[in-house]
Amino acid sequence: MTNLIAAQRSSAPGALVSLFKLDTSPLGGPIAYFSQNTIAGAASGVTFNGIYYTPVDVEFKGFEIVAGGGLPTPKIKLANTNGIFQAMVNTYGDLVGCDIQRIRTFSQFLDGAPEADPTAYYGPDMFRVERKTNENPIYIEWELSASIDNQGAQIPARMVIRDTCTWRYRVWNPLSASFDYSLAQCPYVGSTYDVYDNVTTDNTKDDCGRSVNSCKIRFGSTAALPFAGFPGVARFQ
Repeated sequence: MTNLIAAQRSSAPGALVSLFKLDTSPLGGPIAYFSQNTIAGAASGVTFNGIYYTPVDVEFKGFEIVAGGGLPTPKIKLANTNGIFQAMVNTYGDLVGCDIQRIRTFSQFLDGAPEADPTAYYGPDMFRVERKTNENPIYIEWELSASIDNQGAQIPARMVIRDTCTWRYRVWNPLSASFDYSLAQCPYVGSTYDVYDNVTTDNTKDDCGRSVNSCKIRFGSTAALPFAGFPGVARFQ
């Protein structure tokens, strides 16, 4: 953070780089990391905090929050020329409900730079895909909403579900060959199990069965469990 403050106060802070993460795991899909390919000297992509970001033509607008105004309703337009996002749409639909995260940093803090610093970034700015607004051979465009803009939200925000844990689990990132915990709510960092609670050596099958028993298998039967359900809730007859 100190380096970031120093850079923004500098008369020549370097190029501001926007890095994006598109998470389609709610639909059973992959996580895509990409950056604007207009970054000088970054035609082959950039790496930040050990994560490689594929260069993509990105146009986005309406991301900023204006003081005294409403929440942003941005749009993001991604080039369709490399087929990556077209393949996602063909396989998983319009990606409605998927999360898009943006962080921003200066070019001198990217991996491999003399001042590389994985802690020097703004954000993350969190948005959710609301609807696909355009698709053609050149680009695909989506309308987003701020992650805190949840129409119809309930109070309390968490539903009381007896037998199912609702915490977000870690996700295997094949690009970095490691688990991504950036959005995880469950604190589990141990061995790999599949959704049926069987030990597996295939990290792509890592998942949780969402039950109390799944929690016990991962954390131990005598440990305090971080189970996000409400097993003590009984149905009155």
